[in-house]
Amino acid sequence: MLRTLMLCGLLGLAVRADELGDLERQAKDKEYGAYWDRTKAFGKLAKIGSVKAAQAVLPNCGDEESAVREFAGLAVADFSEKDAVAWLAANGPLLRSAEGRATAFWGFGVSGNEAYLPALEKAAGGAEKDPAARAMAIRALGWFGDKAKADVLHAALKDPAWQVKEEAAFAAHDRKDAAAADALVKLLSDAAWQPHAAALYGLATAAPDRLREALPKAQKDKAWQVRLAACEAACEAGPADGLAAGKEALKDEAWQVRAAAVGAIEQVWEKDGIEPLIDALAKEKGRLRYDITMALRAMTGKEIGFSAADWKLWWEANKDGFKMEKKPKSRGAVDAKSAGSEASFYNVPIFSDRIGFTIDFSGSMFDDNQEGGGSGEQKGRKQIDIALEEFQKTVQALKPDVKVNLIVMSTEAIVQKVRAFAKTLVPVSAARPKILSWAFDAKKKLEPIKRGRGDMWDAVAELMQDEDVDTIFILSDGGPSYGACVDEKHFLSELKRANRYRRVMIHTVLTGKGAKTFMGDLAELTGGQAVAR
Repeated sequence: MLRTLMLCGLLGLAVRADELGDLERQAKDKEYGAYWDRTKAFGKLAKIGSVKAAQAVLPNCGDEESAVREFAGLAVADFSEKDAVAWLAANGPLLRSAEGRATAFWGFGVSGNEAYLPALEKAAGGAEKDPAARAMAIRALGWFGDKAKADVLHAALKDPAWQVKEEAAFAAHDRKDAAAADALVKLLSDAAWQPHAAALYGLATAAPDRLREALPKAQKDKAWQVRLAACEAACEAGPADGLAAGKEALKDEAWQVRAAAVGAIEQVWEKDGIEPLIDALAKEKGRLRYDITMALRAMTGKEIGFSAADWKLWWEANKDGFKMEKKPKSRGAVDAKSAGSEASFYNVPIFSDRIGFTIDFSGSMFDDNQEGGGSGEQKGRKQIDIALEEFQKTVQALKPDVKVNLIVMSTEAIVQKVRAFAKTLVPVSAARPKILSWAFDAKKKLEPIKRGRGDMWDAVAELMQDEDVDTIFILSDGGPSYGACVDEKHFLSELKRANRYRRVMIHTVLTGKGAKTFMGDLAELTGGQAVAR
């Protein structure tokens, strides 16, 4: 009996060793079609959980492909066996590339495993020389809340690198760290706007009275990002502060600050915010008309449209007896017909005059549509054909002074050099026939290949790099399948950070079955609408 048990154990170890060897080889396979197999191998290695499995995963945190780095970081976060965690904690900070070390630090933070705290604290304290990697160590420490050493985070508020100071200020915000108040106040005079703006957010929860003292000056700062932060931070300090700051920010010269003001007033959710929004609606053009009207619809529960005059008439007749209702879970949606907009995309009204589109041209979009929409009339047609027809209708309906661009969402589009119509937004008056023929030509070039991954994050990031863009439409038959952020939770958290000051509104159109929740969350995060077809 004992011999039988020993034999079974040895066979189990042999099978496990064979599996580990196969996964190690799979993790190293860099052929074109091996991407998903590589990333799946990381997850399986994490489940094995041994030191040897950790040794197979960790080097991939520094891989040249961003999507591979992300999945390697997520796998690092999944290790729980004590010896493996100890090995990762010791060797993650020793990776050759700064990008790899930053990914490892991110994985340590995502894990929530306190065994990683000493390694993160050491890196944040100066052992890590790269500013971006050091900043990631601070961000990860912030996720541990009060379990992280306060003195390390406080010291980071005085770091020579602005990235580190910024992350430390946001960590103080999340921890409601009153002991950091003096250091945060000193950041208000920092040479870089990023720590200055982050310090305002930090003071909102750490020391609201100190924030109130700083607000008058911050609202007049030469950097609009600081003025935006002042508006939002005031909301966290208290409703009265938020309403006053929101009213002031509605007059700001920067559209991003005015967009933040609309969101701040809606967040405060008080009757006194309605009339300032109506007055602002009368002055605004383009995308902010959408922001303000959607806020008014949510706050009043009324469907009055996008006319400031109509809202004014209703308010004058009803303001005396008006009472705020409970805040709804979401703003809801408005269709193009009721909005009265001349142009729309999949029935989402377009008021913006600076629009970036990204349409999924990955392999699955060249498959036949099996659902056919609500009436079934599109069944059997290729999804890319349906999408391009809708895009054509939209472009033809846009006014000549509207500016547009199109990014093809597909890794193969990069290879075939049909990634972007233009480097920046182009007026429709000059682009209308060109952008349409370019889009259909791109389809002809990619259709025979029928491969390519949907690098949604990278496509959105390219559009956001153009500071003129204030609205993005994403059309895809699913969620992201490649790029810097493929994991949906990671995508949304990074988008929130990237869009903190950009204030781009993103509308999503889903033409497949998967990722409906993700696409809805993505749109809601930016104040946009989600459409499922």
